[in-house]
Amino acid sequence: MSYNDVYELHLQVLKIYEKQTKYPLPEQNKINYFKRQMNFFAEDIVQRIFVLNQILKIYESHRLTLVKSCSDQYFSKINTQND
Repeated sequence: MSYNDVYELHLQVLKIYEKQTKYPLPEQNKINYFKRQMNFFAEDIVQRIFVLNQILKIYESHRLTLVKSCSDQYFSKINTQND
């Protein structure tokens, strides 16, 4: 896989996250910060991939929190039913 392929893949994943999720102001500020970094300071494809990866980490951390919350709720219901 070339750097261009990785870059395009990151962009596709980012577009999906952006369509699906709206974030509160602190997270959105972080995302906007990294987008500015990419547009103004990233000079080559490797730097752009790094910045995109930072943005995706913000989305992923939020998604992981949601998954954990859902699983905790599910297992707490199962545990109360079994008691």
